Amino acid sequence: MNHTKIVLVGASMRIKAFVYALLKDYADTHELCAVMDVDDGKMRGFNETLKIDLPRYTDFEKMCDEIRPDLVLISTVDYFHRDYILKSLDRKISCISEKPLCVNIEQCRDILAAQKRNPEVFAATSHNARYHVAARAVKRLLDEDAIGKVNSVHYAEMLDLEHGASYFRRWNRVKKLSGGLQIHKSSHHFDKLNWWLNSRVASLTASGGLKVYGSNASPFHGENCSSCPHTSRCRFAVDYKKDTCIDFSIFTKYRAENSYIPDKCVFSPEIDIEDFLSVGLNYENGVCVNYTLAAHCNYEGEDIIFEGERGRIEMKRRIYREEKALRKDSVKVYHFKNSEPENIEFASETGGHGGADARLFEDLFGNKKSGRLATLQDGVQAVLIGIAVNEALKTGSKINVQSLL
Repeated sequence: MNHTKIVLVGASMRIKAFVYALLKDYADTHELCAVMDVDDGKMRGFNETLKIDLPRYTDFEKMCDEIRPDLVLISTVDYFHRDYILKSLDRKISCISEKPLCVNIEQCRDILAAQKRNPEVFAATSHNARYHVAARAVKRLLDEDAIGKVNSVHYAEMLDLEHGASYFRRWNRVKKLSGGLQIHKSSHHFDKLNWWLNSRVASLTASGGLKVYGSNASPFHGENCSSCPHTSRCRFAVDYKKDTCIDFSIFTKYRAENSYIPDKCVFSPEIDIEDFLSVGLNYENGVCVNYTLAAHCNYEGEDIIFEGERGRIEMKRRIYREEKALRKDSVKVYHFKNSEPENIEFASETGGHGGADARLFEDLFGNKKSGRLATLQDGVQAVLIGIAVNEALKTGSKINVQSLL
């Protein structure tokens, strides 16, 4: 059997999940052939952490010339996704980009143009939130017309002080690189909304700001927690060596002087992204959505409410850190003139992102296809909303979203 030859672009924490799945579940059909990153020390740590020995490249063109891959997995800093998508498509190599697909409108246009030039080449965005069991339950209810025509949606995204603060310690805190949380994080949520409602956003308004993080939130700041003199009086101080969620040996064991470590100060003047957002979305099919995100909450979770002509769907998700990241998810349907909700039963799934990763990987690498996989066009639409949010924050105006393209 011929194996699909895969190369990795970006020795990132996120791509580790893809590697584990490929080695464990898809090794009979797929072969990992190389990794490319601008930081050779990081690639060495990446190989060692995963107990593999992939050839290391710092030049994409050289890697493709020598390996001749069938598929490129892209998980770099968000700003650079576009570059490798274009290079892959124009070389007629299939590619899968981690979300967000890109971070600005010029990149959206470039990607759509590249796909138009190469319509026969497979390309996708790895939006995994669609695959979560609760999200699938909601999609099924909406497709079955459980509450009739949807009139409005309330979507509240809550990031706790552990998860939320992490974005302000990493490169994500620079808007040029990530687009802000409205692109890097919210593209997950906007993609789900587009998928659930089977429509596109026509216009939006937005407000937001930076309250808990950034230079105005503290009388002091440092460079990195690991070298900061203020750790004893800083509630956000972390010891990356004790972080059970991130294997920092990828970044530190073979670290070159002045290279990147993701424990930067959350009060740095470098931070130019928002930590709270409120967005009003008007969809082309008439649905109005009120979306909020806060990156400094007491607990982690989502509250999502669909108000329909015949009833209401409530989806709630909670992650409790003090209970070893215990997840509690529920979906309920309320019917008019009936005060007792219908509890929608679904079995919890194991694995990354509440089991969503395993379902995504089956679509990407397995034989069974669910039809949920996000296309490049889907990825563009999710990013486009975040781009419009940035424009609304800048101008204070209502933004016609599709006209941005």
